[in-house]
Amino acid sequence: MDPQTAEAGEAYLNSMGFRSLIEWMTAEALLSRPDDPLTFLQSLLQEKIAERKSGEKFQPEHTLAYIKQCYAAASASADENGRILVKPRKFAPPLPSVNSPAPEHGSDPVLARRLSKMEQVIQACRVIGSELDPMEATKIIIKQACAVLNAERATLFIYERSTDMLVLKVSEGATDIRVPYGKGIAGTVAATGKPMNISDAYVDPNFDSQYDQRNGYHTRSMLCVPVRNGANNTVGVMQVLNKISVDKTASFSDEDEEILTILAAQAGVALHNADTHAVACIARERVKEVLSIVQDMHRDMGFISLMFTISTRVQRFVNSDRCTLYIVDRAKNELWTLQGEVNIHVPLNQGIAGAVAQENVAINLANAYDDPRFNKDFDQKLGYQTRSVLAMPLRNGSGEVIAVVQLINKLDASGVFSTDDEELLGTFLHIAGPILFNSHSHLPISSSQSKDEVGTEFTGKSSRGGQDVVEMNVISENDEEEA
Repeated sequence: MDPQTAEAGEAYLNSMGFRSLIEWMTAEALLSRPDDPLTFLQSLLQEKIAERKSGEKFQPEHTLAYIKQCYAAASASADENGRILVKPRKFAPPLPSVNSPAPEHGSDPVLARRLSKMEQVIQACRVIGSELDPMEATKIIIKQACAVLNAERATLFIYERSTDMLVLKVSEGATDIRVPYGKGIAGTVAATGKPMNISDAYVDPNFDSQYDQRNGYHTRSMLCVPVRNGANNTVGVMQVLNKISVDKTASFSDEDEEILTILAAQAGVALHNADTHAVACIARERVKEVLSIVQDMHRDMGFISLMFTISTRVQRFVNSDRCTLYIVDRAKNELWTLQGEVNIHVPLNQGIAGAVAQENVAINLANAYDDPRFNKDFDQKLGYQTRSVLAMPLRNGSGEVIAVVQLINKLDASGVFSTDDEELLGTFLHIAGPILFNSHSHLPISSSQSKDEVGTEFTGKSSRGGQDVVEMNVISENDEEEA
């Protein structure tokens, strides 16, 4: 084909991605609406050329990435009605070309020092980015912060909302520190979202010297910046201590603050990835536990053993302090369960479990004492403190409630049962209901049966921390007689 023909020209344009290139420049211009389009496009192209690695040639596929970045910026600038707002783009002062010779020693020492420092930051970001394990990445960030900023120590705190505390996540040189939100240097930075650069810590009224005393350390200079997530919310704090110098009087500069802010952004990404990874691992383990329970339930076991399997295993995978499986006995208008070798009966019109059985709905309470259906007398009788409750119906194939699973006190930092807990437990109970109903010995054991008869098949007891207990929120036969 003649290279001068129209077909050859079109092939060239296609091979170089010109359509994407023009679309990208047009989109950038529309988003910024520059007064001088030529100067704007010149700066835009210079920016992309400066981003190339040394010796790198033009890559047509890069234009697609440019377009995606521009459209993402446009979406971020849209108002609540979806209208894209004009957002003039700001360009950094042009940097020296990667192919230009480095400045001679002494020609511009400030520029040379800044370039050297930025090279360290870029290298640190590359090292951080190469680590696939999120927690290892945070450890690398701390080490790189000490190295790049020439600091004695560095720490990364995460904000724990359930306790309103900053908790030490990763540290280079310190251990086991918890800082109240809004208190001390780190707590103040977390609360205000503003960096603090302190040349003499003991002069600052926000500084709490008890941590120095506890760890046998003396803090001189401090630099502390917020760590933010993708939504720009403060999720932690990163700080470096004691700028290293011969006379131990050096403090951190504005340039150090810029660098630590960059590293804190990397830490925010790493913390988000760590949280996502942890949630995925927990979800995977919980699903495995559910599948394991279902497999066990299909084995030929008696009804009481089946009850015990459900209650003990559900307690484990939902991570609650206690779990009780109540069987619905509609002939007697009551719920019954076993504690040890004793039948326990609850009127169907009383308590949280009774409400679930009658209304065929789940009940999730963050504070049981706020619900009038909960009877606090049994907590007082047993010396127990019920806080959160999750009670859900277990149905047969026809959708009729045949049992209720009641969980007490979520054992995590939040202390409450989440929607994820509800969904996972609901999925399990959807499978378990027909299995329990179709068990060959599914008929309820009447209260007239002897303890010996019940005990012949019972293989375990409801447990709390491995100890036999009497469950709260239940009424025994003796209690009913007294009533």
